[in-house]
Amino acid sequence: MMRALLAMVLGLFVCSAIAAEEPQVAIDITMDNKLESMKKASVGAVLYPHKLHAVWYECSECHPKVFTEKIGANDINMNKIISEEFCGSSGCHNSANAFPLYLCENCHEMPKDVVKR
Repeated sequence: MMRALLAMVLGLFVCSAIAAEEPQVAIDITMDNKLESMKKASVGAVLYPHKLHAVWYECSECHPKVFTEKIGANDINMNKIISEEFCGSSGCHNSANAFPLYLCENCHEMPKDVVKR
């Protein structure tokens, strides 16, 4: 009887562990959906080091209050960033916590014909 009870409890524990959601894996992200406007600004795609940010911060510091947790769901652009949204939020690149927003090459690929500042 005791063995049967123990087996049932262990079975429930294993099943609930299997059914639990796997934690999201931080992947680096290339943001290139606005290449036309980026080209006009003489910058290329943004290479966002999500893995590195995941080492420095807890997911809850950015998700969902700064970014929606779905690739492509955030309409990120420089006007919004300068207006303190997304990467320009007060605890991010609009603070002493990180490099300033005007260092374009820290986020954007720079075309070969653009001279670094």
